Amino acid sequence: MGTVSVPVIVSVADDQLADLPAVVDALRDAGLRLGEVLIAAGVVTGTVDSDRISSLSAVPGVVDVERERTVGLPPPDSPVQ
Repeated sequence: MGTVSVPVIVSVADDQLADLPAVVDALRDAGLRLGEVLIAAGVVTGTVDSDRISSLSAVPGVVDVERERTVGLPPPDSPVQ
């Protein structure tokens, strides 16, 4: 069984935002397939092989790496609200 690609959200330290392009390059080198870079929030999204998540956490300037989650809500006319 091969590795599974998972969506992740990477939080970058506030004091590293001025050097965000270098952090993004290091994340790519660590295996991140880039999705979006949200500069104002200091967040980078993308996908990575599940066995490489810890590699992303080791990148200088990275505060947290978490798997992206999906939340489903019932439709507005549903009796469960």
